[in-house]
Amino acid sequence: MMIEQINIDRKALTLTVGDRTMRIGWTRMLRGRVHNLSVDRDLSVSDFEPRLVQPLADGVRLQLVNEDHGLFIPVELRAEGDGFRLRVKAGWICEQMSINRRLMALDVLPDCLMTQVGAEGFYLLPDFSGTIVRFNNQAPGVVRDRIYMHQSQWEKFNVMNCFGLKQDGAGTLVIVHEGDFFCHAVTEVNQEGRNRLYASFGLRHGPSEPIKQEDKEIIVRFTRGRADGFWDLARAYRDYLVNDRGVSPLKQRIADNPVLAYSVAAMRTKIFHGLKPRSLDGNVPMKTYATFAQTEDILDCMQAAGLTKAVITLVGWNLGGHDGAYPQRFPVEGALGGEKGLRRLIAKAKSMGYQIVPHDNLTDMYMAGQTYDQEVLLRHDDHTPVLGGIWGGGQSAKSCPLAYFDRYGPDVMRIRDLGFAGHYYCDAQSNPLFRCHDPQHPADEEQFAISQCKLLQAYRVLYGAVSQEVGPAYSLPFIDEIAHIHMPTGRESLKAVNEDFERIVDRVVPFYQLAIHGLVTYQDKWVHVYGKEVCRKELLRALAYGARPSMEVSYIAGANGGHYEESIQAVGEAYKTAFNELAGTHVEMVEDYEELGPETSRVEYGDGTRLTVNWGDVPVAGVEPLKCKIERTPKWTDSSLILQNTVKN
Repeated sequence: MMIEQINIDRKALTLTVGDRTMRIGWTRMLRGRVHNLSVDRDLSVSDFEPRLVQPLADGVRLQLVNEDHGLFIPVELRAEGDGFRLRVKAGWICEQMSINRRLMALDVLPDCLMTQVGAEGFYLLPDFSGTIVRFNNQAPGVVRDRIYMHQSQWEKFNVMNCFGLKQDGAGTLVIVHEGDFFCHAVTEVNQEGRNRLYASFGLRHGPSEPIKQEDKEIIVRFTRGRADGFWDLARAYRDYLVNDRGVSPLKQRIADNPVLAYSVAAMRTKIFHGLKPRSLDGNVPMKTYATFAQTEDILDCMQAAGLTKAVITLVGWNLGGHDGAYPQRFPVEGALGGEKGLRRLIAKAKSMGYQIVPHDNLTDMYMAGQTYDQEVLLRHDDHTPVLGGIWGGGQSAKSCPLAYFDRYGPDVMRIRDLGFAGHYYCDAQSNPLFRCHDPQHPADEEQFAISQCKLLQAYRVLYGAVSQEVGPAYSLPFIDEIAHIHMPTGRESLKAVNEDFERIVDRVVPFYQLAIHGLVTYQDKWVHVYGKEVCRKELLRALAYGARPSMEVSYIAGANGGHYEESIQAVGEAYKTAFNELAGTHVEMVEDYEELGPETSRVEYGDGTRLTVNWGDVPVAGVEPLKCKIERTPKWTDSSLILQNTVKN
């Protein structure tokens, strides 16, 4: 679809795209939240009027003015392909009455996705991997979702800078392109019979701060697809990630990257070595769950079981074991076999054809480590440290990524010189967004996030590929694998959210997975987490959403992972399906996706492979319960030549 017509009059801007017309009234284009310093209260400001309207070749430039509150806000709106962009030039905002009133936030196009309560269709929210909210007759309420995960809303696992609407097969995707690090998606439910969903940009955290200068921009894309589906929205988001965010597809990256080419066809396998029980100070003995010598036996068992390609990831090889003394890593933990034993293990893994890499952490710092340095800490506005969880090394504090390499950069080469080679793993790197108030290395949310990405990119250069946990959209240009991605698991996904949010959610969907497949690889849970009773079901569900099987194990039971023999047995069939029958699909983009039932879906990849997965208990679409069907239609053959395989799982 393309913008066919743009009309500008005194009251509104009108866009015509195919059979849809969108009329945007000047007075409802923005809504501001202003802090009145005299009474120390916020108030809502709307009813802007246009001034200096200047038609452009592809849109319009104007000033939206509210003289009562002294606000002059410059806006540009430009048509673009199958949609348009709206940009607020934040650095040009004029606050004529700033001695008394400070603009705190701007709601952009609050009526753009407005619907009637009870209408057909749904909103797509950026929570989890994508959350469906239908236009039911809900109790009135307002939900504010931070675009990227914030500590105050960690339970929603927000990783996407987009949200959308679907009605009668017509979709509208809104992407927060700039200003996304301090922005909310706001869902208004049943406000006098209407629903709304829009972007609310933060301009200041407090009235004493200056306005954040970066532009605030949304991109609106119009789509068409199945009436009750979301694939067309996911495809539009993927196109944005490639064309606007600069995410290079995996298929292109593996061409001259042997490390990545291997790892996309291999199973991520974490092996737990040493682990302390949790305590506040971390000064407790470490327990050994796999020595380096015992790990050699694990590798032999894996190869005998047919798990011939894997990225072996050693957890807790460092001093004090897993999370035992970070940022200190050396000397290599002696109870496991010391540096000599580690080098022997690394050499053996390589000789067997495996990649072998360290499980590392650039985020958490523990006072149990001798290299703990308070000058590297991330700090709140009162200069107290930002704390994390209580783990093996005790109470953790967060490091500031702006300062981390200044202090601990030399460790990078020392670790690699142990002989590690392969797809590097970075633990806990995808934190919620923080700000740092240390005067030596201050950072806002964007600087914090991009500085973390900078650290990842350094390891990517040294090792060839890098893995990150959770993997928000802003990190995608810097990573190759999401080590753990949130998967839709029914109402279980919502167990930690508040009641007001849970009440409006219809279900969680694999929107993010479909959009990023072929841009990065990703895993769901480690196989032991599923449990024996539902392991087959959960592995199939993960397969349906494009995830690869993975496992974390130990030689002696009791660590964070499962026992190695049990996990190897549990993952065997899923490994064969993912890396043998579906070989090559992990670097392919999704070309179509359809839900055939509550527990059955069909996905088609760019190489012509069509995968139908039934992880339910009744036959659907000719596929028996707990089975999948693989059909291949090579792009160069007649479409009637289809190879079919029914894979038992």
